[in-house]
Amino acid sequence: MSRPVRIVTLQPPAAGDDVSHDQMQEAALSLLAEAGHSGADIVCLPEYLNVMGLSDRAWQQPGSATEHPLFASVVSLAQQHAMYVVLPMLDQREQDNYNTSFIIDRSGAVAGRYDKTHLTAVERQDQGITPGDDYPVFDLDFGRVGIMTCYDGHFPEVSRLLCLAGAEILLFPSLQRRVTAEQLELQIRCRAIDNCVWIARSSYGHADDVAWIPGLTAGKSCIVDFEGTVLADAGPRVGLASY
Repeated sequence: MSRPVRIVTLQPPAAGDDVSHDQMQEAALSLLAEAGHSGADIVCLPEYLNVMGLSDRAWQQPGSATEHPLFASVVSLAQQHAMYVVLPMLDQREQDNYNTSFIIDRSGAVAGRYDKTHLTAVERQDQGITPGDDYPVFDLDFGRVGIMTCYDGHFPEVSRLLCLAGAEILLFPSLQRRVTAEQLELQIRCRAIDNCVWIARSSYGHADDVAWIPGLTAGKSCIVDFEGTVLADAGPRVGLASY
């Protein structure tokens, strides 16, 4: 059954030499407000939004994600604009850290969460992150969605399991570096075609005056339909894509 749904994926600036962690978060919240004003039904933010650009200590002891000021700010915007938001954060639960994506519902409540299952070597060995072990899908008021995070997208089984469970849209927060925009587009379109599913990817971009070089995030926040057609693409720059 066809249902009108406005999907928005955000691409704030990557934290680095010219962009501080605070500037990155401020830009992300500004883009989120812009998405809300546009009438978004669901918005996807990029991976590790609460720790990108911070010291190793912040990654090792991130604290409870739900007590972070960023969480409260996103909840407030979700309520104000009556939209769903996918908020990826590094979350400390007891002694373990998880790469978690929350789904905040239109009222600002937590509708669910997904802990990334496929961790990179850096996440496992250097950051000591604990992998998730489940592939939940979430019933929202417009349909059923699933989440796969960054490196998860390299494994076709993740999207297949989510779609076998009924997911109609996959939200794909990411931070991938050392991967070209062409590789990313092929990956996303293949996952969409393989499973007849819509995919909305979110990552980090760069200012117009920053030349892309290997090692930088490639951007490529985009929305792809179930036939593998790229419907909206933020390219390598700061901004958003909506459909």
